[in-house]
Amino acid sequence: MADLIAAINEEKAPDFTFQIMNSPPSEPADRDWIHHWHTSSGDISISLARIDKGLLLRFPSLADFVIEGDGFHISAWLEPETDEETLRHLLLDQVMPRVLSGQGRLILHASAVCMDDLALAFAGETGLGKSTLAASLHVSGYPLLTDDGLVLKAEGTCIKALPCYPGLRLWPESVTALFKDSPQKKAMASYSPKNRVVMPKSDEINPVDLAVLFVLTKSEPGEETAAVRVSRLSQRDACMELVRNSFQLDVSNRKQVTALFAAATATAERLPVFSLSYPRDFSSLPAVHEAILRQHRASASEASNDLRAGEPGG
Repeated sequence: MADLIAAINEEKAPDFTFQIMNSPPSEPADRDWIHHWHTSSGDISISLARIDKGLLLRFPSLADFVIEGDGFHISAWLEPETDEETLRHLLLDQVMPRVLSGQGRLILHASAVCMDDLALAFAGETGLGKSTLAASLHVSGYPLLTDDGLVLKAEGTCIKALPCYPGLRLWPESVTALFKDSPQKKAMASYSPKNRVVMPKSDEINPVDLAVLFVLTKSEPGEETAAVRVSRLSQRDACMELVRNSFQLDVSNRKQVTALFAAATATAERLPVFSLSYPRDFSSLPAVHEAILRQHRASASEASNDLRAGEPGG
């Protein structure tokens, strides 16, 4: 359990504290439930309620998380069948990104890799292949930054990207198809057959300039065998995709929603965003890589030309 929370510097107070509860939190009244997130099949996957201590984030039949003090203290009550790997997954992949978003940060459901010392990110709905695409680029020599959970922040004319933590969550067939040598892996969670590929630990994770964001989209009907398609989104459409693919905590909190739209607008003004669709089979990945590299280089060249045009005498 110790690796769930980063080591605390003795000279610095922790950013967050986490503990396991000895008893379940009080059950919220019906009127206190704020929002329910649903799976594609219509089942409730996560519920949010107000309680005396703050907010209750419930993962049905798995765990309750109590979020106090604007998210600086998190407690968890586990159902008997919930094991350590499931707790790890829920805390790092679901709870922490939402807590960070509740503090006014823009956190994307996005995977990302490092290319030419810049970050390239891939957002999109669950099941569209963000993790597989990032893993395929990683094994091709472009180091993984994150599988899901990318913090974005506007700094001057740039967008800085910081992974919540490095990791990969893949279906067993993806691990077999992508990795020449079997990597170290563990179960992701008790309720999923996905594997968590164990990545090398880094002592320090620094923000990286984000060069391009690709939003993965489904192929149009009848285009399942079409070639790779990349198209630039308008700033308005890019902003909406950023909002749509972001983690959110309290969707009824006007201050949080306003902050989310402000952050998405600032990001869309600075970052080239493209839609990306391609056939969902492993044999298409080399063509997808080529399209991504081509667009990355074109965007880098465009940014360089814009910078020179803004110089005195340009």
